[in-house]
Amino acid sequence: MKSKWKNLSSALSVFVAVLLAVILTVVIFIMTVFTNRAFEKSYRQDCAVALNGLSETIKDFDSDVQSAGNDLSENSDLIRAVKEKNNYGMASALKSDVLSYGLSYAFLTDKNGKIIASSDNELELNDLSGLQHIKQALKNQKALVNEVLTGKMLCVCYGAPIEENGTVIGCVSAVCSLQSVSDSTVETNFLDRLKSTTGCEFSVFLGNEQINTTASKDKTRQNGLIMEQDVQEKVIQQKQNYLSKENLSGCSYISGYMPIIGYNGSAVGALFTGKNISGIEQTQNTMILFAILVGVAFMLTAILILRRFIKKRVKTPLEQVVSLANHMEHGEIGLTDQSVVALTVHSRDEVGQVVSALENTVSGLQAYIGEISDILSAVSGGDLTVRTEKEYLGDFIEIKRALNTICQSLNHVFHDINAAAESIESRSRQIADSASSLSQGAAEQAGTTELLSDTIEKISTQIKKTADNAALASSISKKSFEEVEAGNRDVNGLLAAMNDINGSSEQIRKIIKTIDEIAFQTNILALNAAVESARAGEAGKGFAVVADEVRNLAVKSSQAAKQSSLLIENSISLVNKGMQAVDSTATAFRKFQKSTDESTRLIDEISKSTGDEANAVSEVTSGIAQIAEVVQKNSAASEENAAASHDLSLQSQKLHELTKKFKLQEGKNNPGTNLPAWEAVPEPKPSLETHSFTPVKAAE
Repeated sequence: MKSKWKNLSSALSVFVAVLLAVILTVVIFIMTVFTNRAFEKSYRQDCAVALNGLSETIKDFDSDVQSAGNDLSENSDLIRAVKEKNNYGMASALKSDVLSYGLSYAFLTDKNGKIIASSDNELELNDLSGLQHIKQALKNQKALVNEVLTGKMLCVCYGAPIEENGTVIGCVSAVCSLQSVSDSTVETNFLDRLKSTTGCEFSVFLGNEQINTTASKDKTRQNGLIMEQDVQEKVIQQKQNYLSKENLSGCSYISGYMPIIGYNGSAVGALFTGKNISGIEQTQNTMILFAILVGVAFMLTAILILRRFIKKRVKTPLEQVVSLANHMEHGEIGLTDQSVVALTVHSRDEVGQVVSALENTVSGLQAYIGEISDILSAVSGGDLTVRTEKEYLGDFIEIKRALNTICQSLNHVFHDINAAAESIESRSRQIADSASSLSQGAAEQAGTTELLSDTIEKISTQIKKTADNAALASSISKKSFEEVEAGNRDVNGLLAAMNDINGSSEQIRKIIKTIDEIAFQTNILALNAAVESARAGEAGKGFAVVADEVRNLAVKSSQAAKQSSLLIENSISLVNKGMQAVDSTATAFRKFQKSTDESTRLIDEISKSTGDEANAVSEVTSGIAQIAEVVQKNSAASEENAAASHDLSLQSQKLHELTKKFKLQEGKNNPGTNLPAWEAVPEPKPSLETHSFTPVKAAE
């Protein structure tokens, strides 16, 4: 789809064509709608007028039948003929009024509604007693009724009574039929007369069936048409007038309907009038088709003119602009071939203004890029004195500033490079001399470090032996400490046992004291018992003997308790002496343990210090070895530095020669001054390759 509308001319043409088509469609649609509405409105008015005319005709029928009926009911000749039963006279009077008033039929009935005379003997009717207007007339009431006379013959009927001495002896019936006289031939009736004056079609419906019409085909009236259901509901059931557009027998009609009201107020039929608009619609369609063809022709002509205009004023200039833009996209702006950017557009409209602005842009780019190319060519040739001379506009001012800054910076850089090359050459010679001196000193340091390394190796061996002996002494001291600690535990156990014995002796002494107290109480009780037995006399002798034995036993128990108490006291005294001896032994063991612990700690510290010294000496030995290695490397590096400094001096000379090839601005010989984006070059310092080693901390 994008490629389809890639051409601007085609896109604009399609847009205009669509726009014109839409406008044409809208105009034709509006014209058609308003024309149809105007025609329909006119036809509806004509149809309404025709329907009113038909209604007035029916009203005329009402007036005619009333006049005829009243005339007949008062006609003396007719009354005399009735009295005389003169059939000829009665028929003549009826036919005379039918001709005079333009009626369809006239009838004379007796008091029972039987026909005794008729204006048309061919109409086979004998009894009219069932008709409403006859019933009313026989009741001595005049009646105008729209009702069916016979079959499908809808008529306007008027009944009037005939009296004799105030008594109804019969009645007359004046009838105007709304049905065509014949269904097979086109005969002139009231509908045909209305059609000739209005140009509309007319019909009469009985119920929903058409019984009279002006519409004909092959000279035959098209009766029998059934009314549409919606029309029937509106006209017959709701008794309302109805006006609409409908299709009848394949033709379009503007139709109007009016209900025919019967005796009881219901609609017994309807009047129809219609305007055939098929021919007019065909004419309208032809006019619309013609308008469409004219519009299409106008649209095609406008598109052709627009395409020529667009091609001349838009497409051709834009093609040149696109070609120029494509060349600019590929970097061609006319510096080598001016024809690629040549434009031949000279209009003063917006397109011409765009082309003019683009030409000015190309000219400006040619000037800018030409000068930039010249400056870059000069710089590539070694000329750094060039500067921009043209006036730059807009964002190109930054390009001008950047270009001048580049040239200025290059001047500073090459001045600094030249100065740095001279400085490097001077410093490289100094580095070479320093490297030679450093190499000689490094050789002397190497010999000294070898002697120092041998001496430290011997010291290290002796310290290791001392450390081994200290470790052995520490082990023996630890064993002695463990044995003393075990003896101390045994003494503490003995002390605890002596304390337990002392506690048990105290308990035994308390028990013996209790026994002594019991013996004393027993002795007192025995004494009391002896006293009481003595008081008792002979009766208490036996009890006295027992009391003596108990007292003797209590005395012996008291003596035994005293002896046991003395023994316990001696045992407690001995235990206390043993506890004092054990306490002294435990105190001695604790002091010995403390001394042994202190000796073990000191021996451990000696062993640890000796080990630390051995490790320190080992590290010193390793450090001396590293120093020797570093000295050797420094010696080799100093020789390499001397060679490198010589090469650096040669390269700096070459660099100095290269910078002389560039043409620099005057007054820029001071490197590192007035530089917007560069810092001053620092003075170079001689550097030697060195190797670090971990320093050894001497053992305390």
